[in-house]
Amino acid sequence: MENSHLMILALTDGKAGHETQTKGIITLLNNGNQYEVQWLKIYKVSKLTKHILKAFLPIVSPKWALGFYLDTVQLQVLQSDCALLVSAGGETLLPNALLKKYFQQQGKATKNVIATSLRGIPACYFDAVFTIDDKYKNQKPFIYYPIAPNKQLTFQLEHRVQQAKQNLDCMEQKALIILIGADTKTSKIGTSSEWIEWIKYLALNYPDWKILISTSRRTPEAFEKDLQQAFTRNPQIALTLVNHGQQCDIADYIYAADLIICSPESTSMISEALVSEKKVLIPVFKSSVFDKELENYLAKFEQERWLSKVYIDKMAGLIGVVEKITPQKHRMNLLDQFKNI
Repeated sequence: MENSHLMILALTDGKAGHETQTKGIITLLNNGNQYEVQWLKIYKVSKLTKHILKAFLPIVSPKWALGFYLDTVQLQVLQSDCALLVSAGGETLLPNALLKKYFQQQGKATKNVIATSLRGIPACYFDAVFTIDDKYKNQKPFIYYPIAPNKQLTFQLEHRVQQAKQNLDCMEQKALIILIGADTKTSKIGTSSEWIEWIKYLALNYPDWKILISTSRRTPEAFEKDLQQAFTRNPQIALTLVNHGQQCDIADYIYAADLIICSPESTSMISEALVSEKKVLIPVFKSSVFDKELENYLAKFEQERWLSKVYIDKMAGLIGVVEKITPQKHRMNLLDQFKNI
């Protein structure tokens, strides 16, 4: 990388959920494509090491401390002109703050952005802290928005939609995308038989729609087998069963969607769908159970009419429910929040 180009340095702990947020923030900060982007994967350190570094953060040598997180080759990147430093997730908190301190000592005006709870580290170590917690609204250096930036965020949305529809061969059809996760310890998404019965209803009542279904890594194999037995021979329905070794481009699925149905616990998928400005339905079956945190999460978006829960046992049709949903240009709202960094 040439030092003459300004750079965004992105830290990752290797977790997909954190990387998607980092990619979204980079899209916002680099919407003019004025920066080169360099990714660094950090090493995981012990709890004791983190505790010591955190305690001595004001006085510790940042270059020495960064040796716990980066190898010698990675440390060479620090010689470049880094304009912005971006990361998400708790494991990146300390290295983010240490890198900021290191660049300051080198006389570089690097600004750093973090997307995670601070876990006791003072906010003054960061130029911007993104949060979805509204108690930090209008408090610098916090940037509040109810939906986190993610990899689906794009300023070429119309092009991405057309490309996705072309890739999925549904240019002349409406696409119904169904994303199914799994039960958690405190919430239940509905049984496989309930999902199958409802999907059959949708296929019967919307025969001109192309239905694309994807499970996740967390979906039980037994659940996937039930879906396979029910829909393998249905030409209207395309199945991607992740735990059966199948893959699909989820980004294309979301961009191509005219309507997305998502299991309630998949909050990252819900966020990606909303950022893509899609209409989102959350099914509620007789066996569904939402814990209080999840209920509050969904209620906030439902109040804004960004999505809607649909109670399957009381449903007469989707049209009335879907018409009440009003997708927002979250990309522009987020860009406005990040414009002063």
